[in-house]
Amino acid sequence: MSFSLAKTSHLSESYLKKILNAQRPNPRFTVLVRLAAVLDMPVNTVQDLLHTSYDSYISQLSEDTPQSRFSNYLEQILDYLDQSDFSTFSLLHDVILSKIPNSVILKSNYSCWYEALNLAFQEKFESAISLFIEASGFTPRYDIEKRFMAKILGGLGAAYLVRGKYSQSMKAFRQSLFLWPKGFQEAWVYMNLGTLYRRLGRYELSVSAYQHAYKFGTSATKLYGLVGLIQLSLDKKDYRIARKYVLMGYSHAKTLDSPRGKCDIYCNIAEYYFTIGQLHRSELYFQKAITLAAISGDNRTKHWAGVELAVVLLEQGLVKEFDDLIQTLESELLGYEDVLLVAKHLNMSGQKYHVQCEYWQVVTIADKTYKLLTSLSPHPSTEFKVCCELLYKAYIALNNIVLADFYLNEMNKFKG
Repeated sequence: MSFSLAKTSHLSESYLKKILNAQRPNPRFTVLVRLAAVLDMPVNTVQDLLHTSYDSYISQLSEDTPQSRFSNYLEQILDYLDQSDFSTFSLLHDVILSKIPNSVILKSNYSCWYEALNLAFQEKFESAISLFIEASGFTPRYDIEKRFMAKILGGLGAAYLVRGKYSQSMKAFRQSLFLWPKGFQEAWVYMNLGTLYRRLGRYELSVSAYQHAYKFGTSATKLYGLVGLIQLSLDKKDYRIARKYVLMGYSHAKTLDSPRGKCDIYCNIAEYYFTIGQLHRSELYFQKAITLAAISGDNRTKHWAGVELAVVLLEQGLVKEFDDLIQTLESELLGYEDVLLVAKHLNMSGQKYHVQCEYWQVVTIADKTYKLLTSLSPHPSTEFKVCCELLYKAYIALNNIVLADFYLNEMNKFKG
């Protein structure tokens, strides 16, 4: 068989045997073309059968071909994105738009992906999801295509996560890791998986995912991994471990120039201080987080910090400052798509009315939160418990024992 194939392909039998036995990886592209012609197969099928990498293919193309230039730019873009170098990423994007013809394979997919990223940065997650799905409409064959598809699926999983669509999010993340289970990109996916597992209450898996992100990620991903580990420790009320990660996160943040990520770590440091009762320190770090988030354009973290800061202000009895912040948040969160953030904001408003003994206002607000959170499966733990507790206390105060018992049972079911 090998002799006949070698003869018709104009190759030596010994050379062909080395290719077939994986002793000669990455044969020249011209060799692949000859084998494909004799076997009556597409070149990419022969590549897959021989486990030939994309590099073997691309190295045979002229550097002047639009396809090779696009592939080169795309690889660089993914590298810079993994390093959170958004300015260089933006410059390369402009080069692709101006110098790469629209007829080049995957350029339209790339354009959809880029637009989806922009929408996600603007917190327009539902629109981003449809574009991520559109961008994923191709079958990856070469390494660069697999890496690109994995990045698309990672973005899709993150958008699903924010919208509370956890099963779709898990599926996208797993597909991403199946395609590209290595390098910085993998660490970024694990960082998001840590958050997903935490929301599902699967704490051991969450710890493992966050630690993986911290161990193998870029500096920015390491910081986000520590953010997750702090939050997870606070969820479990393990304040000793939380303090350890707070110190690690603060030290790591000081080594970074970019404000992005620092705002998240300061937000969690503030939450740690709030939990242990140091309200003035908590307020200070929430204010730092808001300032850095505004500088970096990270509106989502800015809003999270604002909601948390409002709770601190209410706890300190600063009602006027609380009301001013509430009005700002209500205008900024109008039509907002982060389900958990909106629920947290509503819970915080309900807590204010509970302090003021305005129980029908508590019921009106907390009922909205309950309906919002029960649309998610499973319900996010902390916010669901807060919501049910507010409704239980409000109905007790209003002497409606039947509804009070209902929400008490909801809390007990959730604990079970």
